[in-house]
Amino acid sequence: MKHIRSVLYMFFITLVFAAGVSGVKVLNQERITRNQELKLRRVILKVLDIKAPAGADDSVMLKLFDKRVKSVTHQGRPVYVGYSKDGQSITGYAIPVQGSGVWGTIYGMLAVGPKGKEVSGLAFYKHSETPGLGGRISEPWFQKQFKGLKLTRAGADGKIFHLKPPGTGTGPNDLDAITGASLTTAAVENFLNKELNFFLTKLWGTLKEGK
Repeated sequence: MKHIRSVLYMFFITLVFAAGVSGVKVLNQERITRNQELKLRRVILKVLDIKAPAGADDSVMLKLFDKRVKSVTHQGRPVYVGYSKDGQSITGYAIPVQGSGVWGTIYGMLAVGPKGKEVSGLAFYKHSETPGLGGRISEPWFQKQFKGLKLTRAGADGKIFHLKPPGTGTGPNDLDAITGASLTTAAVENFLNKELNFFLTKLWGTLKEGK
């Protein structure tokens, strides 16, 4: 009888702890998901150059996002359309971009101007690249140099832009690579060129038709 009671007691204790752990996991997962969605919206606003008031909290930022950004789907891809303050004109388009880095997938958000002729913003917000080397793709100087990049048809090598050692670029679409991070640089150059080519050849036409 004592043996049965002990077994039941242990079963009850295990059940209580398991339920507690599951509850904490669910609560944390909801919080994590909410924070990730919030972060993504901030990134979208940033690349679309839609500025929130100084010191704006999360609720203000979410209201701004709902007012100035519309989410649509074209060619099976999510597209975030930015609008002017009065909502009468389109100010840009943001699309998620991603590709393989050295240590994992690199996630970013790319914005293109309303006429589809130039990049208006770029942000890499999640990656596993080496801090101080490839991880520098998240630094403002690296991302800002893409702003204003002209979206012309890809050259003979299939690329719209090239990342070259700092100070060696000769063309308007030659940008500075990250010194000492040749593998990450090559990875970003390859997958981002593919994403830009997709935008020009597949996505832009349907976006214009959907206006």
